[in-house]
Amino acid sequence: MDGAGLMAMRSRTSLLRRFILPIISSSAAFTVENLRLRSYTSTTTKPAVNGIYPPGRGNPILLGQSASAAADGPAVVSGLSSADLQHMKLAAKLARIGKGNTFPNPAVGCVIVRNADESILGCGFHPKAGKPHAEVFALLEACGHVSDGVAAATTAMDLGDSANEGLSKQVSELFDTYISEDGASKLFNNQLGGDDVTAYVTLEPCCHYGKTPPCSQSLLMAGVSRVVVGYRDPNPRVDGGGIKQLQDSGLDVSLLGQSDSKEEASMSRVCHELVEHFVKRISPREDSSSEETLDAMINGKKRRAIRSIVGRQKSEGTVHEVAWPRDHAISKEDKVDQSFAERVAIDHRFLERVDEALWDHEIVLLRLKNVVQKKKGAKIVGERVAKILDAHLAQVVGHTALLYRPGFPPRLNLDELVESEAQ
Repeated sequence: MDGAGLMAMRSRTSLLRRFILPIISSSAAFTVENLRLRSYTSTTTKPAVNGIYPPGRGNPILLGQSASAAADGPAVVSGLSSADLQHMKLAAKLARIGKGNTFPNPAVGCVIVRNADESILGCGFHPKAGKPHAEVFALLEACGHVSDGVAAATTAMDLGDSANEGLSKQVSELFDTYISEDGASKLFNNQLGGDDVTAYVTLEPCCHYGKTPPCSQSLLMAGVSRVVVGYRDPNPRVDGGGIKQLQDSGLDVSLLGQSDSKEEASMSRVCHELVEHFVKRISPREDSSSEETLDAMINGKKRRAIRSIVGRQKSEGTVHEVAWPRDHAISKEDKVDQSFAERVAIDHRFLERVDEALWDHEIVLLRLKNVVQKKKGAKIVGERVAKILDAHLAQVVGHTALLYRPGFPPRLNLDELVESEAQ
């Protein structure tokens, strides 16, 4: 297809339609392996009032990550054009389609562009943990395996939409090929080598084998000549490795946030916000100096302090709550069955909502009446959620469970709260 045809296919109307997704509820579940335990110690920084830290402007470890990380890692090209920023803006919009459905993975978007005429060859986003990453869906479209990478990624979100079973089957078959031996080569080998092509990715491409092959290798295999990265991935398994691998293979790599441009800095913040909670999950805590776990740190006095805070929040109407979603597949008999509470699948979207709420509020009340009706069941489900999210189950009342986890940086100083209540 010539450039004019591609441009027509990528008209403004077509792109806008691709962002209008049906809101579909589903009971589809995802079993998440327990995240690694962090170490916790009491902070020595004095809080502002009654043991509560004022909301910060951002995590000091995370702010300025791109610039500081780049200084320690591979050098990257700076000074991006307005067209570069527009393409990255589109990639960020694509990432938001999957946001909330990717736990424990980050939300990522990708756009592949032919430099000669700025025509978009492929678009994609990461739909769900265990499924191909954003770069792969964009490559599938750019290399002609699917007609629409965004539609293909949407079918992989497992939202229960049966309207596109044909595409869903096609994507499943392509995924099987991709994860097979030399799968990336079978699908992408030099498919884009005849063009000067740039890939815009909101997060640094992975460079390790997990449930899927590394995206950096897929981009290289396809013949992409340049990559623009929105945010460097602090995951220890990546941490600049994807950028270095691309550069070592001769690709030009640009990382947002390396120039004095306000527009570039703004776009860099957008890419960071997409993965803010993911970054907190995988980053070591600044105050970690021992192997003490959160459960070991919370004694009876601190637990009472947490409950006291929630009591005040309830009276003020400010307590943050997350409810287990309605699921018609759960019967009344299930809700009173203790063994059901032990085996019921915990939906990844519910986990992501709770995880984000804990980072933002530190104390979250789970309403579990849609899955259990007895206190024992609520305790079991609450403990399971707390274990996955590395949180502390502070209280169970009826079918509600109270979770606590320090923010990053923490807002609550439990030691000072205990002292103030003792006076």
